[in-house]
Amino acid sequence: MGIFSQKGFSFDKNRTHMHGFLISGWLFYFFLHSLLASLKVKKYFSETFPGLNPYYRIAYNIIAIVGLGILLTFTLPLASLSADTFIGSVITGIGLLFIVLAFRAFNLREFLGFQTETKSELVVTGMYHFVRHPLYFGTMIFIAGLYLLMPSRMMLSVLVISYVYIWIGSRLEERKLRALFGESYTTYAKKVKSLIPYIY
Repeated sequence: MGIFSQKGFSFDKNRTHMHGFLISGWLFYFFLHSLLASLKVKKYFSETFPGLNPYYRIAYNIIAIVGLGILLTFTLPLASLSADTFIGSVITGIGLLFIVLAFRAFNLREFLGFQTETKSELVVTGMYHFVRHPLYFGTMIFIAGLYLLMPSRMMLSVLVISYVYIWIGSRLEERKLRALFGESYTTYAKKVKSLIPYIY
């Protein structure tokens, strides 16, 4: 059959090309996500298409959600359920909980683009009191849970790519936040860790 399986990993030459396409898809997704979130791209869009600028945030979120849905639709079937489904499910749930708690610091309608953005304010309460990037922190836990739930070469690739992106994305986000909030953010960054509460 040309398949070798051991400890939840399946090696099938017929699926190598699919893995390659999906890895490329995840890389492109994260690149596009950071590109569209950059201040330079937002400024260019607002100056070039001023009439469409109010819809930029909605379009950004639609692209993010649809893209993520498509990638997960093709990625998850390549994984097989682990014997440690309980542990994986619990960790995935904890990750989702942290993501939800992080969103509570924002006006959800404004965040999704259904309401005009007001003047940006530095958020330092809720989950942001413990870590500067709680959405990334929750995502790291969520993806680790998915991998434990469905271990495979594909999920391992997604985990590694996601963690590298989160590190790079947090650095880019830091640059943007320092430009927006200046000394206030610098002071905040000295007190609160970036990605893992009290550690890093």
